[in-house]
Amino acid sequence: MKKIKYWFWIVLLVIILLCSELGYILFAVDTSQSFPKPIYVEIPSGANTYDVAQILVNNRLLKHPRIFVYVSRITGIDKKIRAGRFRFEQPVSLWNLVKKLSRGGSFDITITIPEGFTIYEIAGLIQRKFAIDSVEFIADCQNTKILHKFHIHGPTIEGFLFPETYNIPKGIDADSIISIMFGEFSKRWKKEYSARAKNLKFSMLDVVTLASIIESEAHRKSEQSIISSVYHNRLKIGMMLQADPTTIYGLRKFDKPLIFKDLDDDSPYNTYRHFGLPPGPICNPGEDAIYAALYPDSTDYIYFVSRRDGTHIFSKTIQEHHKAIAMVKKIIRQKSKP
Repeated sequence: MKKIKYWFWIVLLVIILLCSELGYILFAVDTSQSFPKPIYVEIPSGANTYDVAQILVNNRLLKHPRIFVYVSRITGIDKKIRAGRFRFEQPVSLWNLVKKLSRGGSFDITITIPEGFTIYEIAGLIQRKFAIDSVEFIADCQNTKILHKFHIHGPTIEGFLFPETYNIPKGIDADSIISIMFGEFSKRWKKEYSARAKNLKFSMLDVVTLASIIESEAHRKSEQSIISSVYHNRLKIGMMLQADPTTIYGLRKFDKPLIFKDLDDDSPYNTYRHFGLPPGPICNPGEDAIYAALYPDSTDYIYFVSRRDGTHIFSKTIQEHHKAIAMVKKIIRQKSKP
C-alpha cells in the first residue's frame, strides 16, 4: 500500500511539472531573461541519468537532480538521452529540457579566433579545423551577396568576424561560419556605440576600421585609448594616418617588415599616400579596441614610436617625436652590444 502511495505522488508530481509553469521555477535559474552567453553542455557517451543530472546542475540548467532522475525514468526519457553537445541560450522548462536531450546533440568543434586576426589568418584556422578550403573561405568573405546581407559597406567582411571562442558543428559550410561570427559581432555592438559613432560623425565601418588599426598597433590594452587619441587628432587636423599596419595589409606583406619603397605603394590601404581611413578594417578587433576607437583619451599627442617592448613613447610635436626615435635607437644599440 505504501509503495502504491509513493508512486501515486511521484506520478502526480510529474503531471504537475509537465503541465504547469512550476517546471520553470523548479528546474531553471532565472527564466525572466536569457543567459549572458549561450551555455554549452556536453553529455559524454555512456553517461547515466545521474551523471546527466549532475552535468545539468553544474551548468545552472537544473536545480533538483533527483526529481529530474525520477521524471526521466517514469517517462522513459532516461533511455532516450543521447550523447553530444547541446546549446542553451536561456533557461528551459523540465519538459523542454528532457525533450532536447532526447534528440541528441551535435559534436561541435571548438575554435578560438584571437583578437587582431585577419580573414587570411582565420581562413587558415578554418581550413585546419573544418577542412574548408581557405581560398573558398576568403572568397566568401569578399562575396558581395554576403556583404549586402549583413549591410556591410566595406570591400570584405574583415573586421566583423568577432574574435571569440566558438563551438561550431562539424560539417558546417563557410557561409554558416561567417554568419555565426558576424552574429557574435552584432551581439557585442551596443546601441550606445551607434549613438557615439553618430556624434563622432563616423559610420560603423569607420569605427571598426579605426579599431582594427588600434588593435594592430597596441600591444597592450592599456595603450589602446591613447593610440586612438593620436589617430583621432590626426584626422581632426587633416593629417595622414601614416599607420604601418594599414600599408602592410594593402601589400599582404604580413611576414616581412616594411621598407621605404613600400611606402610608395598606391594601395588605398597605404595611409602614407592617402588621407583619411582606409577603405575597410585591416583585422578583426576585439571589443576593447572598438571601445577605444569610440572613446579615445583626451590628449594632444600626434606621434608615437615603439620602444620594442610592447609600449610606446607619445609626442605632441615632430621635434619631440624625433628625440623619442633617437632615444629608442640608442637603447636598441646598447642592448645589442655584447
